[in-house]
Amino acid sequence: MKFSRSAVAVLVLAALSSQQAFATNGAAMMAVGSQNTALGGTGVANFTGADSAFANPAMLGKSQGKEVTGGIVLFKPDVTNNGMGGSVASSSSNTSYIPDVSYSNRMSDSLTFGVAMAGIAGMGVDYTGANAATHIKAKTALSILHIIPTIAYNQANYGIGFSPVVQYGSLMITYNNGAAYNAAEKADTKTSMGYALGGYFDVSPAVTLAASYSSEIKAKYGTQLSGAGNGFGLCQPAGGGCTGAAPFGDDLNQPAQIKFGVAMAMSDAVKLTADYKSIQYGSAGGWKDFNWKNQAVISVGAKYSTSSYWIGAGYNHADNPISVLGDTSYRNAVVDFFNNMMFPGIVKSSYTFGGGYTLSKEMDIEASAVITPKVNTSVNVTNINAMLPANATSHAQSSYSVSLRYKF
Repeated sequence: MKFSRSAVAVLVLAALSSQQAFATNGAAMMAVGSQNTALGGTGVANFTGADSAFANPAMLGKSQGKEVTGGIVLFKPDVTNNGMGGSVASSSSNTSYIPDVSYSNRMSDSLTFGVAMAGIAGMGVDYTGANAATHIKAKTALSILHIIPTIAYNQANYGIGFSPVVQYGSLMITYNNGAAYNAAEKADTKTSMGYALGGYFDVSPAVTLAASYSSEIKAKYGTQLSGAGNGFGLCQPAGGGCTGAAPFGDDLNQPAQIKFGVAMAMSDAVKLTADYKSIQYGSAGGWKDFNWKNQAVISVGAKYSTSSYWIGAGYNHADNPISVLGDTSYRNAVVDFFNNMMFPGIVKSSYTFGGGYTLSKEMDIEASAVITPKVNTSVNVTNINAMLPANATSHAQSSYSVSLRYKF
């Protein structure tokens, strides 16, 4: 199957121009595709189709024939912050549309090829409509798109897979703390390369064990981060508007991920899935400088299926990856403030639901919903201004997806 250049361009534009807010696991979408999302974000050992390449490239080794899957996610975060003076405002970056498309082709008994594209990470807030007397009118937008061609090799009870990863990233930061920074809201973009590899083993016809690794992908977004820090005096040498504190760097790499999974068919109709994922924020350029730590993600799912439909549910849990430095220095207070107001990837638990229906021999439709309860955090910022109260954020989210799966 051939994808036209115009279709690819539309998908790239949709992914990068959407005001992506926050994904469930820090800054990473917990899954791509309605079925994996419905099952708590599990997918390392659970084959769903062409979109399985995002969770584990080896799983395409379980493909049959050819398949195209495409979907859209409606993402609805609910974020508030009390800014620089205690007046609570809601972020107007509260709706995002995140597309995905995947294709797989069984080429022989042991080889499968695929290519997939999706928005896989993003975060952002928009307080530009807040009261100028109590807010710095901050707006941030980070969007990450991955294009992943995949080759998978399989034998009767095992398989391996490899994906070179093309990453398109965009970052924009603006605010006004008495002086406007990036008032034109100019974004910087970066194209980078990485890779993903994985494998699976069928312990029995009913049990599959699997693992996957995605590399760290380097990205440097102009002077977005260093410029934003300069506006708060994080520049050297001391004098004028510079405090002499170390400036921010401009790297913001996509962190590596280490994933393990199991899928168990309890009967012809019932399947249980579970994944463990470690997102390596603690060693990724940029994230580690903002004191993010490695994030452990545990997800489980259950699916009941018949010949014509399936229903599923799941649970996803990931602790807050942001470590608070504490108000022990001016620079620490600025880092905590940036994390808490502009990049609050703080949500923890998500409850997932979904189902699918066979429309014809070739076509299935699937949908999912994710509900993430509110989390509250606050940081002390008196070292920025002794008159300021603690900076407080609340964050809840929901998302809804629909996908079409065409087999031929």
